[in-house]
Amino acid sequence: MQFVNPQEAEARVAARYQTMLILWIAMMVSLGFFLALAVFVPGSGAADRTISSILFSISLVCVIASMLIKHHRLKQAIERQKIELLLNAYIIGFALCEVTALFGLMDHFITGSRNYRFAFAMAVIGMLLHFPKKEHVRAVSSRQSET
Repeated sequence: MQFVNPQEAEARVAARYQTMLILWIAMMVSLGFFLALAVFVPGSGAADRTISSILFSISLVCVIASMLIKHHRLKQAIERQKIELLLNAYIIGFALCEVTALFGLMDHFITGSRNYRFAFAMAVIGMLLHFPKKEHVRAVSSRQSET
């Protein structure tokens, strides 16, 4: 059994958490850029409620899937004590929320609809719900340092 200095273990947790936080901030900035693009560049497509509804439905499925996948991967990461699985869980959640915003952007440019705002709202809410938690990093790291 190898013992790890508590300060050293906390420094590792802080470094991992900082990485996750930087990724989260980068994804939020990217959502902001996409939203600015939608606001300042007019959509030129013809209004089509069917396409708009389909894109909105896909966006909703992506946000829900991001929550479910992250929850499942998070449990796996804690059970297996693998920091890689934890990072993977968060990155998949972030990516699916960004895909939601991209579907909103597609809706804006393809149909010219103003309903893209709902997809962006879902993406931002999803990202806020995916805000990295330090206790998740500690849960994975604590047992790793004990063994």
